[in-house]
Amino acid sequence: MKLRNIFIIAISLTLGSCDRLDVKGMFFSSGTHTEDRVAQWLAWNEQHPATVIADAPDSYNIYVCSDIHLEGNTDRVERFLRAEGDDPAGLFSIVNGDIANEPGPRPFRQLDSLLRTPSAADTCFTAIGNHDIYFDCQQYYQQYFHTSTYTVAVKTLGGATDLFIFLDSGNATHGRRQLQWLRELLQHRDEYRHVVVATHTCLFRTSYNYSTTPAANLPEEEYYQLVDLMSRHQVSLFLMGHFHHKEEHTLGGVPYVMTDNLNETKDTPSYLVVTCADQVSYHYEEL
Repeated sequence: MKLRNIFIIAISLTLGSCDRLDVKGMFFSSGTHTEDRVAQWLAWNEQHPATVIADAPDSYNIYVCSDIHLEGNTDRVERFLRAEGDDPAGLFSIVNGDIANEPGPRPFRQLDSLLRTPSAADTCFTAIGNHDIYFDCQQYYQQYFHTSTYTVAVKTLGGATDLFIFLDSGNATHGRRQLQWLRELLQHRDEYRHVVVATHTCLFRTSYNYSTTPAANLPEEEYYQLVDLMSRHQVSLFLMGHFHHKEEHTLGGVPYVMTDNLNETKDTPSYLVVTCADQVSYHYEEL
């Protein structure tokens, strides 16, 4: 009886939900799923060389946010991008998933437009989130940002190279093909001073993780594989979002850090400033 009632409630929400709650999209995601999407991202990568940022200082800052959930107002995103642009040590910014919170291309068009203004960050990199798949939005993410499985290399004046790896976890899994791609990349870990991995979905189930939707956390088997992989290759930092609060873990010598949400409804939103020098460090900044 309880299961039947839950099913009826879910159907009612699906039929009557407003644009801000795409219950249908939560259970029956539009567009392709992880394996097919990753195939599209990797095909795009083959036609476009990976980004390499040359002549970076030996110590530089990266600005990271997630869950901006644009619904028209872009004030906080503009302030975030401006903070990176005004930082003499700022090199680029990251929006780690959940750009959208409404159907249609507007959120992606708005972010793309902001990144083309002189006051914005020098460069911004994105990953896809579950809300960027809901609302039939995958096509718009792809139109404006092209890929969510890719790398960015930073070469410093002192001769070091750092690698940033971006992953697609929009369906709360990275999938077989993407994990194999990641394993192959990490076989070359000794070529890099630091390796930083960014994905939208939080790896950990904690008392703060209130969501139990299909996009909440990774399957346990995948979680164990991923954590083991990060530890064996001593990844410098693992960045996450999704749950709309700050959270920090260290496991196997690897720091796992979740960014707060930066959307307009948060009372005291924050973002992360990551410093890459001889060591990787980070701190939260309130906006």
